[in-house]
Amino acid sequence: MNEQRHSFLKNSFITLTRQFFSVVIGVLLVVFLARFLGPEARGQYALITFLPLLLITFLNFGFNVATIFYVSKKEVSIQTAIVTNIFVALFLGIISIVVGYIFIHLFDTQYGYLNKYYLYCGLLSLPFMFLFMFLQTVFQGLQNFKTFNSVLLVQQLATLLLVVLFTIFFRLKLFGAILAFSLGYVVTVVFIFFVVYRVYRITLRFSDFSFPYVKKMFNYGIKAYISNALTFLNYRLDIFLLGHFVNPLAVGIYDVAVSVGERISIFSQSISSVLFPKISSVQSEEQRNKITSTVSRNLLFFIASLSLILYFLCDLIFNVFFGEQYVESARLLKILLPGLALLSVEKVLSNDLAGRGKPEVNMYVAFFNVCLNACLNIYMIPHYGAMGAAISSTITYATSFMVKVVLYRKYTKQNYASFLVIGKEDMNIYRNLLRKVISR
Repeated sequence: MNEQRHSFLKNSFITLTRQFFSVVIGVLLVVFLARFLGPEARGQYALITFLPLLLITFLNFGFNVATIFYVSKKEVSIQTAIVTNIFVALFLGIISIVVGYIFIHLFDTQYGYLNKYYLYCGLLSLPFMFLFMFLQTVFQGLQNFKTFNSVLLVQQLATLLLVVLFTIFFRLKLFGAILAFSLGYVVTVVFIFFVVYRVYRITLRFSDFSFPYVKKMFNYGIKAYISNALTFLNYRLDIFLLGHFVNPLAVGIYDVAVSVGERISIFSQSISSVLFPKISSVQSEEQRNKITSTVSRNLLFFIASLSLILYFLCDLIFNVFFGEQYVESARLLKILLPGLALLSVEKVLSNDLAGRGKPEVNMYVAFFNVCLNACLNIYMIPHYGAMGAAISSTITYATSFMVKVVLYRKYTKQNYASFLVIGKEDMNIYRNLLRKVISR
């Protein structure tokens, strides 16, 4: 058990370390896009990239989550998992381009201010986005977090460098940013193929494609798929509705605030990416409860502290890095922070429940969240604009957190304090860590 705990902590530390660099790269990307595009073009960028992100979320059918589940349980060989996922990703990528083309023409009148050619450019990234998603999750299922996080860093760094190249040096502005978004995934997929061949010696043979494995993935993944699709809507519905009820300028101001605020959720994503395959592979209920409780309460303490610091610094951050055009973004971020902090901890509880084979619980909560968020946004945005979107999001995230806490308590039979409040055991760990740092 100590060896498993050490492995979990090691993987979490590796992931957190690499995600720190991911946060830095992500913030630089947000700053570059905000500075060199301006609020209105930044809003158009958010709406254009929203379409491929929407399509990959609604057409992945949970194959990514199922891959983690079955690979971590060693119910499928690496060769079969990778080859099958490649063919499925290419098929779904082509289908999604067709669906996206139809979508663009259906909503042409409501979003006529968006350039169609830029939208088409965004759609071309979809096969590579599916390959990125489906192959990266194989590494996650194998608990090879060195490669898993390297892939994430390559994707973000490639996108950042391409944004700088196209928007600053070639002065392509919005089109350059969209082109960088698409090519960032192309570069990352090339890197993944190199790793897959070099490390695992995988060769692409259609004979290794497994239809029974596809059926298994679909049967497990469909529950998680519905949950993830609804969760995506819960996170991004406000962007879509702002573009519909207000204008790209409001979207740009709001999306920058969200993008900065979401950097704090990187830490919960790091832990959750390690937690899901770990919980899936652990057989002992007691050990599952101990791992998640420790992670949850310490993450809540850490994220709450980080959010408080960011709350007092956000005016300075936006003045220095983003400029006067984004002063309103700082006010929006202050409203969003409490909800984003609670959302970070909820992700840990959600991944624990999914790892226990109960993804349908997350699905039911996600459906409730979307209904609540849609109703709040449809009322608030026409009256209060971006401020209304921020208030709606925070109310939804806080409500979702409380519901998930109650459900987690129901399924695990743990008391609330055990996974929400840090105790003496945690403080002793912090003291020991501090002593080690000081002694060095």
